[in-house]
Amino acid sequence: MQIVQASRAMVLGAILVFLAAFGLARADSGTNRFSFTGPEIFPIDNQIGHLRAADLDGDGLQDLIVVNNFRSKINLLYNQTGKTNRTEAKAVAKRELNELPPDARFRIESIASEKRISSLVVADLNGDGRPDIAYYGEPKELVAQFNQGTNGWSAPKRWPLDDGLLDANALAAGDANGDGRTDLLLLAEGHVYLLAQTTNHTLAEPEKIPYSGTVKAVQVLDIDGDGREDLLLVNWDSPNPFRFRLQNAAGQLGPEIHFALPPIRSYWPDDLDGDHKTEMVTVAQKSGRAQVSAFKRKPAEPISGAFKEGQFEVLPLARTTKARRGLAWADLDGDERPELLVAEPDSGQLTVYFQRPDGSLGAPKTFSTLTGVSDIAVADWDGDGRPEIFLLSTDERQVGMTQLDKNGRIAFPKILPLDGRPLALAVGPLQSKEKPVLALILEKNDRRELQIRADDGKVTSQKLSENYKSNPSALAFHDVNQDGWNDLVLLTPYEKIKVLLQVPDQPFDEQDIAPPGGSAEQPWMSAADVDGDGKPELLLAQKNFLRAVVWQVETNSPDGKPTYSFRVKDQINGAASNSRIVAATALPNGTNRVASLFLLDAERKSLTLCERDPAGVWQVVRNLPLPVSDFSSLQAVALGATQPNSVAFMSLNSVAWMAFAGEVWEFAELDGYETPIKDGYLNDVVSGDLNNDGRKDLVFLETAKNYLDIVTFEPPHQLVPSTRWQVFEERTFRGRRSDQPEPREALVTDVTGDGRNDLVVLVHDRILVYPQE
Repeated sequence: MQIVQASRAMVLGAILVFLAAFGLARADSGTNRFSFTGPEIFPIDNQIGHLRAADLDGDGLQDLIVVNNFRSKINLLYNQTGKTNRTEAKAVAKRELNELPPDARFRIESIASEKRISSLVVADLNGDGRPDIAYYGEPKELVAQFNQGTNGWSAPKRWPLDDGLLDANALAAGDANGDGRTDLLLLAEGHVYLLAQTTNHTLAEPEKIPYSGTVKAVQVLDIDGDGREDLLLVNWDSPNPFRFRLQNAAGQLGPEIHFALPPIRSYWPDDLDGDHKTEMVTVAQKSGRAQVSAFKRKPAEPISGAFKEGQFEVLPLARTTKARRGLAWADLDGDERPELLVAEPDSGQLTVYFQRPDGSLGAPKTFSTLTGVSDIAVADWDGDGRPEIFLLSTDERQVGMTQLDKNGRIAFPKILPLDGRPLALAVGPLQSKEKPVLALILEKNDRRELQIRADDGKVTSQKLSENYKSNPSALAFHDVNQDGWNDLVLLTPYEKIKVLLQVPDQPFDEQDIAPPGGSAEQPWMSAADVDGDGKPELLLAQKNFLRAVVWQVETNSPDGKPTYSFRVKDQINGAASNSRIVAATALPNGTNRVASLFLLDAERKSLTLCERDPAGVWQVVRNLPLPVSDFSSLQAVALGATQPNSVAFMSLNSVAWMAFAGEVWEFAELDGYETPIKDGYLNDVVSGDLNNDGRKDLVFLETAKNYLDIVTFEPPHQLVPSTRWQVFEERTFRGRRSDQPEPREALVTDVTGDGRNDLVVLVHDRILVYPQE
């Protein structure tokens, strides 16, 4: 090994800082099978970071890449190990007294970035076998520079994406669509940009992959060992920091699967045991305890009767700026399995997810439609066996009708002729076994009007009360008085419930009824048969409970006129006094005469299962915690079946579902580790084989005492302490001290070209290399 010669004083300074630590690294004990030389020291600049390794020039040696934000450039450390024609590394700045010179192992060159880089990836982004560089930073834009071999680097290719996150983990590369080519991904607000590598080996224009909630890191890696790369999303501040989307054989990303664990300060995913599946190393935020875990499948646990606590899955939707969007589950193709219909109100599109036989949703298919669609209703309006799709556009003030044709296409909607502005719509039969009709609430000449439209062209209109000036938030068919004729129920924020009672051969009887407990800011309703008499009751929420109500008529008033009200037939309480019930749905449980009720508790972030006991009293059976709970409605749906067997959750920007059978994913702890360093603080971790035994080891970066702490991962899944040493003494570097924890980055790679991995560490303004002996 050749090293640039330095003065005796400089060498002595290096010894004072590193020699004792090096001695610890070589110390032999019963658990220590590691031996390193060095460290070799490469001063560069303050504010260096994003340490990466790749063979940039194709000579078979691993080069190093580091971002130098102090100089607004990227430093490339070309590996010259074993080369007889190497040149001495060029100094990147004037050396001061006692500052260590660069080692001749690397020749330092640079690429100008002209920005403060926040994230960096090094990967082959054009399929030519050479690693390219992509980065994101301020000023906000995504930049890629392609490796041209002996011709240097291409001119920067730029994408002005100003909503990207300025996070070190916001940029990733991998095969996200299963075509065998490496793609580029950038984490942004509300979505991940995917720049897919095309067949002509260029990066396509960015497309958006939405996500739910908040995400702070993105990675592409094989989670489940099927040979396909999946999407890992991380938010370490969340009680559910990890979620993944598995890629299927068609290259489609599945729904989000969330995992709960205590808050973490760092994580590192890798295949540690060689089973091709990803293990996850985490460091707990408060205790600093390290843990290695694995994503595993297990049978769902029983909760009540035929119900098991199945998998909760979240499908993020493209975010909308509108206050409402149309959503519906309905069978469009006649296979008795409902599809998911989602309006894209900002772009004037309708997205349909067709259900597969196994209950999963296929890749989304998009069709042109009206803009600003806020409501969707589906029913076989004309009785031909193919359902019609009705769409209400608040932006265009129109209602359109379309359907799925025999070629699998949904045509642009046919506009229904309306004399007025549509406010709400619903589709349903006026009487059982009759064909459904379309019910509309229109605004016409500053009056509200009910319109009933049949498929034969018959239109019946009825003006509503002059005092009714508000816009309804919901319109639904429901037999309020249980007389066999469906009525119409309108909900309006802060107002009484408007009931339009159906009277045979007469206009609807319009009544305004105060809901039990008073009006609500965000009223909602559902229906369920709560007593098993075959007649569904109207379900209305009041904070922490539901009330099942029926229509009540009293004729004992002094003037002899009938008075109307809701009679509470039963009450279903939530889990606690602080519960806030925002949605409910009924789902049959095996052969039980009365279906179970599921309540969405927004305050406690849980799904509450309620059932009727033998005495006829509704009881809370189980509370199922939810990683995501910002939903506004529930619906029983059939997934992989022809009868409802799951609960679907709907909100403005996401849809989710929970099955009550099958298998579920769990985040299973394999082993834990606490550093023996007194008052130590494990800040980060990387992995790699550092003793050439064919198994990956863990390197923890301890930043309270500035140690490297090496731990082996022994079969079957055991973390075993091995060796550790102090990288530097705090007093020695007091003049270069920064606010960042040190050592702050590390990677495991072979920079000596001897087939054995070495340890590369970033400390202060320099890179340290510990060659493996």
